[in-house]
Amino acid sequence: MPDTLCTVLHAFLSVFIPSSNLLVIIVICQLRKKKPSRNYVFILNLAAADLLVGVMCIGEALDDATDALFDRNLFICLLRICMSITPCIGSILTLLLVSLDRYLAVKLPLHYPTLMSKKPIVFSLVVLWTVSFLVGHMPLIFSQLQQSEFSGSCGVLAAAKSDYLYIICFGIYIPALLTLVCLHISVGRIAYLHQKQIQRVCLHPDTPTAPLRHFKALRTVLIVIICFVLFWSPYYVAAIVKATCTSCILSSRLKDLLYILGEANSLINPFIYSLYSKDIRTQLVKMLKCKGKGQIKPHRSNRLAVTHFNIINQSDLPCGGNSSGDQLPKSPPFNSFRGVLTIS
Repeated sequence: MPDTLCTVLHAFLSVFIPSSNLLVIIVICQLRKKKPSRNYVFILNLAAADLLVGVMCIGEALDDATDALFDRNLFICLLRICMSITPCIGSILTLLLVSLDRYLAVKLPLHYPTLMSKKPIVFSLVVLWTVSFLVGHMPLIFSQLQQSEFSGSCGVLAAAKSDYLYIICFGIYIPALLTLVCLHISVGRIAYLHQKQIQRVCLHPDTPTAPLRHFKALRTVLIVIICFVLFWSPYYVAAIVKATCTSCILSSRLKDLLYILGEANSLINPFIYSLYSKDIRTQLVKMLKCKGKGQIKPHRSNRLAVTHFNIINQSDLPCGGNSSGDQLPKSPPFNSFRGVLTIS
């Protein structure tokens, strides 16, 4: 029963994670054409990382269907684990970049266009994915992190040593979360103090200011971070307990379910964007809206056009006359517009 449940969950995630994140990528690309924004680049990168998680779910679903035949080889098992962890590291680092981007926009508004120009953004993304790849693939790069005795059961602690898990948790996960908390507290404090100053000197205290707008944009990122912590923390906590406590016994099925819970975070993010980001939500509604909805029938269009024409003739000038006192000619009958007036 647990094997069947894991297989069904992997199949579900392998379908909906790539499709939902691909839809978000299309929406953001369309938004960038209409309204270029530096923040869209990082959200696009986060959606791409979640898309990679969904692609790895496809491999895990196939692995469940074949009864884990490929995981009996140590190299293939490590390759699958590393390729699954790499986009997860990319996700948390992307959240860090998004929060840093909002912090710089509030803290240094005059220097923000220079600090977050095209070259720094590209450089930061290159560094992000380089670090994600190197840290994620450390067991394949350094053989010292591989288990000397592989039993054939694929898992993080079964194929790699506990040092690899410590590097991910205490080198990437926890420092990134602490930095995110500090950045959000700082941005909230700056927005609060700025709003208090506006209320003292302005007659309209309800007028939206730049720090408040950035703070509202950061609210969506904060919700994404909270979901990331809630979905991934159980797996990392269980893995650390297993690594530190040799006498503790943790069911392999429980570890699989906790890992699936972490992967489900990549399915939640697109819904967060759709609910809390007004621009993405509006563009998504436009994409999904039926094209035939709201169209006007041709015969009604002709009738409305003629009515509008008569109203203009009778209401533009007082008493139906023009500026020279001459009487305006009567509007032609409706039949004279047939075949002449075209409504697009």
